[in-house]
Amino acid sequence: MLHSTTFLIPCTKSIHFTTLEKYEKEYASLSQLSECRERVSRSLQNSREPEFLKDAFERYLSLLPDCAKLIENSQNYSDTTERYQWQSTLTGSTKFYSGSFFAFEVAMALTAYATLKLCLAEQYFASEEEQKINQVSRYLCEAAGIYEYLQSNILPECLIQASIPTPPDIHPHGAAFMNRLALGLAQEKVIHKAQLKCSSETTLLKLCNAAVQMFTQALAKVSSIQGCESVASNILKFAEYHLLMSKAMSCFYLGKVSHSRMEHGLKVTCLRYCCDIFKSKEIQKLLGKFPFTQWTCSQQKLSTEASQLYEQYQRQNSMVYHQREPDWNTIRFEAERLLVGSIPFVLSDSGSTSISQRLAELRVQEPKKSLMEKSKSRDVQSEERKCKNSRKTKVAEQCLE
Repeated sequence: MLHSTTFLIPCTKSIHFTTLEKYEKEYASLSQLSECRERVSRSLQNSREPEFLKDAFERYLSLLPDCAKLIENSQNYSDTTERYQWQSTLTGSTKFYSGSFFAFEVAMALTAYATLKLCLAEQYFASEEEQKINQVSRYLCEAAGIYEYLQSNILPECLIQASIPTPPDIHPHGAAFMNRLALGLAQEKVIHKAQLKCSSETTLLKLCNAAVQMFTQALAKVSSIQGCESVASNILKFAEYHLLMSKAMSCFYLGKVSHSRMEHGLKVTCLRYCCDIFKSKEIQKLLGKFPFTQWTCSQQKLSTEASQLYEQYQRQNSMVYHQREPDWNTIRFEAERLLVGSIPFVLSDSGSTSISQRLAELRVQEPKKSLMEKSKSRDVQSEERKCKNSRKTKVAEQCLE
């Protein structure tokens, strides 16, 4: 069974495409689409096994482009007002958010699928086996690819109304936050592998700096989400935790590099800051709260070694070198080295156009439809004026007679 304590795979309320049944003869996949969505709904509610959920999601997502065709063909009908209902993956709320526009359904389904990838990664995040480390990293990069696809292709078509409670899942910055967070976690696994292979301090420093950059960018994106409900505090604390851990590792390796460069004052400052992070109350409170925040053996060794080196470096500098210890805020980080990237995700379509193109076409058709309605109303008004003018002319002629 798949259980996550960090990211919640949302539940969705079942929906039957009753108003679209008139198209069932034309599109034989409609009933199959309804069955697949019902399967996804039941699987989420019953917390089915990861592989079962994965198959259910992939089958449903493969049929969504056909649903886009149905929506496209039914734009002129007033009875196609289906309401899609999902829980949020970012607010942690148990209430359901709803939307009648098709982009909402696509966005929430893809968000849930990406969250499934994160939950799969969470199960083995602290593993020391190289095979599982590689698998975790792949899950995280796949999730990052889904969020990147959402941000570029689907979410621009979603409607965000400040007057209506809207989940941050359909905000482009919400997807950008999750994309950077997933990449930062994947970079942590690269650091983990480099530690196990005893890579050089310079290489590890650059890897840690890239992780710091990813988590910093992630938290910056959260502050830019507007018009939506706020992201759950536990997810923000989770991101802040990993930012602090990355900074601690970066400080540790900068201290080791500074030692080889004979910068004794700098190495004391770096190791002091590293120890302060490891011993901070914030880290201790979150440590072990989520599977993602379990220390690996490498991080535990690093924490112990940091305390020992700090005492050694401070004693050496106070007794032998007497170099000035710079203020931490004046220290500039070295270049970073990001070795992970989003694995591209595409929601393919059996036709010539992709689902994102169809969504864009649907959005373009809406203003055209409203313009046509306006022009029709203008024509009706002009006809009414002509009729009135003709009546007035007849009345005037009769009076003259």
